[in-house]
Amino acid sequence: MSKHVEIWYLIADGARARIVHRDAETGAYRQVSRSESKMARLKTSQIMSDRSGRVAESASSARHAAEAKHDPHRQAKIAFAHKTAHDINEAAHAREFDELVLVAPARMLGEIRGHLDTETSKRVVGELAKDLTPVPDGDLGKHLDVLAHRIKRGLAAG
Repeated sequence: MSKHVEIWYLIADGARARIVHRDAETGAYRQVSRSESKMARLKTSQIMSDRSGRVAESASSARHAAEAKHDPHRQAKIAFAHKTAHDINEAAHAREFDELVLVAPARMLGEIRGHLDTETSKRVVGELAKDLTPVPDGDLGKHLDVLAHRIKRGLAAG
């Protein structure tokens, strides 16, 4: 008798992530876990103060607004991607899944992939550059079944 291969699907955007797997008996996608970043869900204007600070020009008496070096909203999304990758790495080391499929918008996909360690990266069998976070678990089959079929056939390019 062959062992069941546990495939996790990480479905993420810049502020939300959930892991689902396909139930071996029913074929339905079921949630394993979920996480959310409250900071990444805020607008940049809600993270920063209302006005930019003022900076005096060193060569003259001119003053101008100081621009933020980094978009705090984008930084919050990057931090969430790093935390998500860290959590997946820990689950891989704990042998909670055998294979992993990454589903996220392209930028988030790259951020997560870039922070997976070697052991976890070896388990990635497919990717889909699409935001499926708003899709209920019951409707995921419409999007993931084709990808699951391609994975079985070794054609897992998303």
